Parts: sequence; structure tokens; C-alpha cells
Amino acid sequence: MEIDYENLIGQWHKDRNLIDGSTDKDQYMKLIQEAGELSDSLCKGKDISDDIGDMLVVLINIMVRNNLTINECLSVAYSDIKDRKGKMIDGVFIKEGDK
Repeated sequence: MEIDYENLIGQWHKDRNLIDGSTDKDQYMKLIQEAGELSDSLCKGKDISDDIGDMLVVLINIMVRNNLTINECLSVAYSDIKDRKGKMIDGVFIKEGDK
């Protein structure tokens, strides 16, 4: 049986008043803090799984507040990128047509 972490984490937020007691802006600031921790771990060659997980936990908070799911958000994002063409140049993805 697969564990539904998205719903478990959403409920964890609700149980701790992190949905009604917080705002998208508050959670965005937390996301940036967690992104800084990811940056630090990447720079130091440390394990990044906890940092990515922490960022997903914060994103789930924002998604719950806005009645979204990971799958819905990924579906929209994939629709935007699926036909995108381009290539990496000096570490930057350059979309075809933006050259």
C-alpha cells in the first residue's frame, strides 16, 4: 500500500493551524528559507533529500490553502513545457525562439 504523503502533510498543517493561522506570503517566506538551506547543502555536497522534502512540505501548505494538488500543479506545468524546445547554454536554458 502506497502512503499518501500529500494528504498526510496537508492534515499535519491543518492540525497545527498552519492553514488558517498562516498566509501564502508567510509560507512563501518559509519556502525561501528552505531554499537557502538547499543551496547550502548543494554547495557543501551534503544530502539534499531533507531540504527538498522541507520545500515540498511548504509547497503543500500553499497548495492546500489554494485548493490545489501536486498532480494538478504538475499537470499545468507539464502542459507549459511539454512542447518547449531549446538548449542549455552556459548553464541557462534558452528557449527556441529566444536566441
